Amino acid sequence: MEIKLNDGSICDDKDIVINKWKYDFEEMLNKNSDTSISNEIENCNSDIICDEILDGEITSSEVYNVVKISKCGKSPGVDDIPVELYKNPTALNALIRVFNICYNSGKVPAMWNKCIITPIPKSSTADPRDPMSYRGISLAPVAYKLYCGVLNARLTGKLTELEVINDEQNGFRKSRSTIDHLSTLTTIIETRKLCKLSTFCAFVDFKKAYDWVNRNLLFSKLESLGLSTKISTVHDLSYEIMPICYGTKTCKDRFSRDGFLVKTCKGRDVRLK
Repeated sequence: MEIKLNDGSICDDKDIVINKWKYDFEEMLNKNSDTSISNEIENCNSDIICDEILDGEITSSEVYNVVKISKCGKSPGVDDIPVELYKNPTALNALIRVFNICYNSGKVPAMWNKCIITPIPKSSTADPRDPMSYRGISLAPVAYKLYCGVLNARLTGKLTELEVINDEQNGFRKSRSTIDHLSTLTTIIETRKLCKLSTFCAFVDFKKAYDWVNRNLLFSKLESLGLSTKISTVHDLSYEIMPICYGTKTCKDRFSRDGFLVKTCKGRDVRLK
């Protein structure tokens, strides 16, 4: 496998290729690792906020709803346990117990600390020798994703109740789609064309929008909304302990040994071994 180096030269040395992939993804995922925002929040917001609903025990219905909507046939994480294995009463009861232990302690099993980034080409015209021409898809353990699904459902419900999500936002919202916005925009343009009126549209494409998320700013925003201390801490720790390793068919074993460093939202460096 060849790789294009920063000076434009091409290299096929295995060690250099692997290190280049590791370096580029490490740099990208640590774009916003400054801890100054988190430190300011910790210094000025020491009040403990409680919420009966957010802080309560995770129920069987919450876990069941998340498991039910999970699609079968998807790639598992490093534990090789598919979602199909969790779709039975025995596994469901086990998940409920584990999730409540995690939620009350703020800790998760060590296996959940690992995920594999699988590179998918962004475009057929992009240079395949450039690691940044690939979109990294993280394969996390299914149990971890189910746990995050439960937390996300609670968080989304609370934010909806507080009416902090703009009604104009259709993306990433249940029973809503950005296709509705596209349909509306198309209708507006067609109607104005019939009336012989000009229409000006602006499209903004943020570079690395999901890779460069400022995790410190994200969690400080959640805290500023008045969410309970417990769920804010659990979400924070869920990201703090999530190191990432990079895996392909040719170098998965190498990265499983050496690890892949990602700075967490707390600024603590975590290396996967």
